[in-house]
Amino acid sequence: MSRLPRLYESAERTYGDYKGGRKAEPEEDVWLSAFCYVLAPVMLRYVLWVLANAMGNGKRRLYFLSRDGYMMYRAAEYFCGKWKLPLECRYLYCSRYALRSGEYSLLGEECLDYVCLGGMHVTLRRLLQRGGLEGGEILRAADAMGLAKRLDQSLDYEQVKAMKPLLRENAYFMGRMEVHAKKAYSRVTGYLRQEGLTQEVPYAVVDSGWTGSIQRSLQRLLGSMGCKVQVEGYYFGLYEYVEGIDRRRYHTWYFAPENGNVRKVFFSNNLFECVFSSPEGMAKGYRKDGERYVPVFAMGENPNRRYVEKGTGILLQCAKHYAGDAKTYGRRQSRSGRKLRSEKGFRFGRHVEAELLFSLMGMPSAEEAAVFGSYVFDDDVTGEETRALARALTEKELREGNVLRRLVLYAAGCGRPPLRSAWQEAGVVLAGAGSRFLWQTAFYKFLLYTGKSLVSRHGRAYVEKERQDGAGG
Repeated sequence: MSRLPRLYESAERTYGDYKGGRKAEPEEDVWLSAFCYVLAPVMLRYVLWVLANAMGNGKRRLYFLSRDGYMMYRAAEYFCGKWKLPLECRYLYCSRYALRSGEYSLLGEECLDYVCLGGMHVTLRRLLQRGGLEGGEILRAADAMGLAKRLDQSLDYEQVKAMKPLLRENAYFMGRMEVHAKKAYSRVTGYLRQEGLTQEVPYAVVDSGWTGSIQRSLQRLLGSMGCKVQVEGYYFGLYEYVEGIDRRRYHTWYFAPENGNVRKVFFSNNLFECVFSSPEGMAKGYRKDGERYVPVFAMGENPNRRYVEKGTGILLQCAKHYAGDAKTYGRRQSRSGRKLRSEKGFRFGRHVEAELLFSLMGMPSAEEAAVFGSYVFDDDVTGEETRALARALTEKELREGNVLRRLVLYAAGCGRPPLRSAWQEAGVVLAGAGSRFLWQTAFYKFLLYTGKSLVSRHGRAYVEKERQDGAGG
């Protein structure tokens, strides 16, 4: 990071502010060092890239999506105020589940594709919850399938897929899902209208990314409301594009489906979601409170709240040090509306971010694996799972991570073998396994992402050819 002296100085000063000359406990110092020297600088660079591109593309409003967008929002709000940038920053309470619960009413049986998604800890109860069922409805739907005694039995990838036709034939489940979806639709569209997403203001959404499915859900919901706004999105990274979208409206920084494969290999999106989160729990829906719509949360607060609040403070402190000598330039930018002067560096300097993230996420020390692996993580859309991000893998699980075995399973159509630890690299380190197991994990991910990027490039070329053929016709 010394190649970015201004950012390095900001991190150094922030670390000094929080250390305060006192001797910290080893675990605390590991966390503080990683946040000050790795996580906060990387996030600041992403936020600055978003602001630069949004201004360059004529945007006037940015919606930062909860919860991954919380710290981004706080940093962007600070920079916009400090430099008087012509951008309005807003925080939008939403989640895949909150939007899809209303979107189901537009999809018919297609919504089962969302209900029957895999995950680390999937059960029939979880699938029925994804469909919006509650309390006694869950038991009755499972009883109609003859599976009431297996509600909480873990399902592997093939078993989840096998549930799809069973749910489709379950008249009670489909009927209750439709009832819940219609109620949710009126609430979610009311919230989106209230927050100004139907207004004719050039805006974009900002999020961590991974697939960008929330942007598609927003577009579909707004379209059903008669709104002609074309939603654009800025993302830290995307692993793949969802079907039926205009790729030109999905902007990525660190990696995209067709590039950045090495960066993907040494990156953990699960760790990213844990460290860059919000104090509140996940928004699982909306309710009417007087004349306004307000979010309903899956749980009262984020179980990682103490880390989140401290991390937000560090990020803002780092932003203040970084922006300390940019006041005059910021005012000039607000008049001209041009891109931020160093926007190129925010994209083409990513080798610095890669080096920082490679070490922490892809090859963590035992201390880093223990401290950050203790975060509580949830990989399900319902937002009600509470498990540790990483745990020590067993000898059997390490053997199951063999590259050849995983590739054979994937080629056989069994999908990705289930991850035993949400942050796999930390699970390997905590098990005390040799570095060869880390490199096996990296090699498997590299092969997987390379294959996916080739498919994505082919798809992109095909789309461009179809567009050109259409224009020529």
